[in-house]
Amino acid sequence: MATVRRPRSKKPRVAAEGGAGVEGHEQQPECLAGGPVLISDLPDDIRGIICNTLGKFDHFDHHGARTQAFSTRWRHLWRSSPLNLCDGDIRGFGSCCEITDVVSRVFSAHRGPVRRLSLRRARYPDLDSWLRSPALDNLQELELWREFIHPVPIPPAAFRLSSSLRSLVLNDSKYVKFPANDVDRMHFPNLKQLTIKCTIIAESVLHTLLSKCPVLESLALSENVGYGRLQISSPTLRSFGVSDNRLELWDPERLKEVIIEDSPLLQRFFIRVQHHSEREGLSVRISGAPKLQFMGSLTHDITTLELGSTILKETMPVNSTAVVRTVNVLVLHMSPPSIDDVIGLMKCFPCLQKLYVKVFLKDRSKRVQHHNPLDYLECLHLHLKKLVLINYRGMKRDVEFANFFLLNAKVLEMVELRTQRPSCDSKYLTKQHTKLQLKNKASSRDTLLFMCISLRYSNDLMDIRHMHDMSIVDPFDPSLCNCRRIQVL
Repeated sequence: MATVRRPRSKKPRVAAEGGAGVEGHEQQPECLAGGPVLISDLPDDIRGIICNTLGKFDHFDHHGARTQAFSTRWRHLWRSSPLNLCDGDIRGFGSCCEITDVVSRVFSAHRGPVRRLSLRRARYPDLDSWLRSPALDNLQELELWREFIHPVPIPPAAFRLSSSLRSLVLNDSKYVKFPANDVDRMHFPNLKQLTIKCTIIAESVLHTLLSKCPVLESLALSENVGYGRLQISSPTLRSFGVSDNRLELWDPERLKEVIIEDSPLLQRFFIRVQHHSEREGLSVRISGAPKLQFMGSLTHDITTLELGSTILKETMPVNSTAVVRTVNVLVLHMSPPSIDDVIGLMKCFPCLQKLYVKVFLKDRSKRVQHHNPLDYLECLHLHLKKLVLINYRGMKRDVEFANFFLLNAKVLEMVELRTQRPSCDSKYLTKQHTKLQLKNKASSRDTLLFMCISLRYSNDLMDIRHMHDMSIVDPFDPSLCNCRRIQVL
């Protein structure tokens, strides 16, 4: 007699996508492929570690939830293992109502603790009640994105989570106001990472908020409105990124001054400002940061940059004898690419190991004095191993700039050319190799030259998560990125 198989339902199974639909979940067999599931015989504490470890590699704990497929004996373990809940990873549901239902079912089925909550898709009517769930009592990471944080970036229920949070992201595309009246009762004793993006927040409110974060290690302020001056002093801060690259000029408090002082652990400083002829100059002063290793993105919009006793005017050193030896990765803009200008910067930062240069050709060409090979530049002779030219077009100025490094950098290992060309066929590549003097290179090492064809690689955007991740040696290197989404500073 033929066996009649019941057709599978095409409706997404929530239990497999995070275990939300525990009720009504079909009983699972205790064996697979005809044999016993021996892993289910492990003690509960060992299986709990497995669920917890699997959850660390997935925002929505897909893998941790799917352990229920082994045996019903895993179900109670998933319900009590730490949960990472990200609405962007809920697959098979399109509308806001459907996603709201799924998230609500997760909170009702999972006892907690919830380790990470990331909501970015839409405005959720149940957000305040979710944040009051006992499962969030020890929440470590909270991300609130886009319009659902309207009309205030932090729903009132979020205040009770401040004592346990270690990472907080606030981003609203509608530029709503930060709840200034509530800032005095906020306190984040364990917060190490803070991101505030597209938010209206006054200078005094921002500084008060930062004073409530005594162990803050990483700070990203992106495209906010309301402050023209930032003054930060922190004994714990290791990474700081700020951007003011909005095209709108209606804000009278555009960023004009950034001051960082007495920050002995600061290793990374990244700033992005919009190139616009009408914007006022930006002044940056960094003092008391003896461990600074990464700097970017230096542009002509930064009219004055002070690094201790070293002063730069529009990226050019004023005093050639003052040097910053700690910085080994530098990102800068040049329009047009100037060999003399970059020599001045290498004298200022003699220990550079990586140099990223975004080149433009919109300004008038400058007279170039070619570097005398007999001159000694510590950076070229001992340290510089990688050069990246962003927005490379293969034009004469680009080629001359690249060849200067090929002919003079003694320990150069890699030259990377990032281009916006829609394609780089063999004919174009051969032509570029002919222009670039690889055969006459100064480095005795096997210098690798390659071209990247990517709109993402042809700009100087910084991923905010890379700024926060101190395990990444070079946060600007896209080859180290396997992120599915980019959170641009």
